[in-house]
Amino acid sequence: MRRVSRSLDSSVPHAPEPPSSSRPTEAGSGRSSEAAGEVANEVVSDGRSLRAQRLRNERRLQILEVARQLFAQRGYHATSIQDLLDRADIARGTFYLHFDSKRAIFDELVDEFLARIRSVVRVVDLAPTAPPPLLQIESNLDRIFSVLQQNRDVTRITLLMAEGLDAECDAKMADFYGRVLDLLSHALRLGQQMGLVRTCDVSIVAQAALGGLKEVALQWIARRDSSETELRHVAHEILAYTLHGLFLPPVTRTSV
Repeated sequence: MRRVSRSLDSSVPHAPEPPSSSRPTEAGSGRSSEAAGEVANEVVSDGRSLRAQRLRNERRLQILEVARQLFAQRGYHATSIQDLLDRADIARGTFYLHFDSKRAIFDELVDEFLARIRSVVRVVDLAPTAPPPLLQIESNLDRIFSVLQQNRDVTRITLLMAEGLDAECDAKMADFYGRVLDLLSHALRLGQQMGLVRTCDVSIVAQAALGGLKEVALQWIARRDSSETELRHVAHEILAYTLHGLFLPPVTRTSV
C-alpha cells in the first residue's frame, strides 16, 4: 500500500508556482489604494481651487460694477468706501481682499476703458488693396464712438472726473491724449502727402480735432443717452467739419 501511494503521488503533475513578482501582496494593494486616494484628493482640491477662483473673480467684478455705477451717479469724491460696501453688500475685509483703496478701483476702470479705445483705433493703411483712407478714418470714428456709447458711465467718469483728480491721473490722461494726437497727426500728414489735406500746422489742427471730439463726446454721450444711429451721424459730421470746415468750396458759392 505504501508503494502504491508513493507511485500515485509521484505521477500527479503539480501546477507551477506563480512568479513572486506577479503575486499580489497586501503591501502592493495598499500602495495602489493610497495612489488612487491621492489622485482623488487632487481632483477634489483642483475643483475647489477653481471654484474659489471663480467666486473671487465674480466678487471682484461685482465691486467694479458697483463702483462704476456710484462714481457715475455721485462722482468720485462723493463716493466713500462705505457706500461701496453697502451697495455691494460685502464686508470691509472682503473689499480689501480685492482692492487696497477706492483709488485702485478708479484706476482700473479708467485703464481698462482707455485700453478698449486704443484697441479699436487702426493706423490708416495706404496699401493698394486697403479701403480708401477717408473710409478708414470714418471706421475709426465709428468704432471709437461705439466704445464710448457702450461704456457710457465710464465715458462720463473719464471725461468729467479723471482729469484734475491728481498729478498721477493727469499724467495718465496726458499720455492717452498724446497717443491720440499722434494718430491724428499721422492721418493728417498722410492726407497732405496724398493731396487731400491742405498745408497746415499739423500739431495745431490735430489738437483742435481732439478738443472737438472730447467736447462732442461729453455732450452727446456723457450728458445724454444718444442712440447708435445718432452717434454715427455725429462721428461723420465731425469728420466732415474737420475736413471741410464751414464754407462751401469756391466753385459752389453763389456769386454776389
